[in-house]
Amino acid sequence: MAIDQRGDHWHGDTFADLVTYVHVYKAAGYAVTDVGEAVCADCGERSFRLVADDDEGCVQRTCTACGAEAFIADSGEFAGDADLWACECPCGGDTFGVAVGFARGSDNEVRWVSVGLRCLTDGRLGVYADWKIDYTPTHDLSP
Repeated sequence: MAIDQRGDHWHGDTFADLVTYVHVYKAAGYAVTDVGEAVCADCGERSFRLVADDDEGCVQRTCTACGAEAFIADSGEFAGDADLWACECPCGGDTFGVAVGFARGSDNEVRWVSVGLRCLTDGRLGVYADWKIDYTPTHDLSP
């Protein structure tokens, strides 16, 4: 099955399906120009549990294999003010593949970050958090 819409929700089987979904999603009208996959730096796993605060622009991922934690992009800078909640799919699943979309300006600097998740239980796709970047340089931002 490729990416498809069932009712009000999109579903996909692969990371490529999530990339397509994140490209279509336009936070505040910003088109995503590139997407990176979150991969655990410690063990190479691609399955995570996440906590997020969309208002503060903060997302932290925890590797399901080794337990390593990492903040996505610059969101660790806002963790102190964040009210983090566990990300959960409407199906009850709490493990996800993670795609981080970057919307870039004409100067190639990141202007907006969108965190897309694919539920590893039922394949449901969604953007769970997005936030504006209002500084430069942004070359060190990563999934």
